[in-house]
This record gives sequence, structure tokens and C-alpha cells, in this order.
Amino acid sequence: MKLATYTKLRAVIVVAIAVLMAVGVARNSVFVALGAVTAGVVGLSLLRRGLTEVDRDERTVLIHSKAASMTLAFTTVGVAFAGLSLIVLSGHGVGDYEQAGYLLAFLATGIQALNAVLIYYYRGALGG
Repeated sequence: MKLATYTKLRAVIVVAIAVLMAVGVARNSVFVALGAVTAGVVGLSLLRRGLTEVDRDERTVLIHSKAASMTLAFTTVGVAFAGLSLIVLSGHGVGDYEQAGYLLAFLATGIQALNAVLIYYYRGALGG
């Protein structure tokens, strides 16, 4: 399969997943949503196997790697800031969001810990 055909079919599958997810949410059915995601992931991986052209090179991989690193950094900082803000505001009587603040702060810590473990793993696995 050519890259142009792959790109079009991938877009169709993504739209189908989004539509089925919306139907699942509207019907309040987690099974429809879960089935849509599962079928979509299987469809995308089968579609990828049929691709004969190269769709990635070193530059594309580097761009995606840098984008993923920056997304992780900004998201973690944002979640940590939101959590600490909720803790501080709850201490001043603005609302009772202290538990949600702690949850977000621990989530940011967990994400950073997982990132550190994966960096350690890939450094050893990839010979770094």
C-alpha cells in the first residue's frame, strides 16, 4: 500500500473511532467506547503492516521525540502547578479541593518517576 492511501485510511479510522466514542458517551456505554478503541487500534496496526513505503526517517523520528519530550515537560509542570494551586487555595478557604490538589501533585510526581525509570531502561537497552 502506498503512503497516500495509508494516510487516507488512517484518517478514516480515526474519525470512525471518534464517532463511535461519541456514540458510546451519548449512550453512557463504556463497552461501545472500549470496543471502538480496541477495534481502531487493531485496524491501525493491521493497516500499518500493509504499508510498503517508508513513512519515517531519522529527521521525523527526532522531531517526534523532541515534541514528546516537550509535551511531557509542559504537561507535568502544568499538572503540578494546578495541584499546588488547589492545595494553597484550599488552605485559604477558597474551596475544598485539597484532596484533588494532592492527587494532581502525586500524579505529576508519578509521571516524572516513570519518565526517569524509562530513561534509565532505554539508556541501558539502547547502549547509552
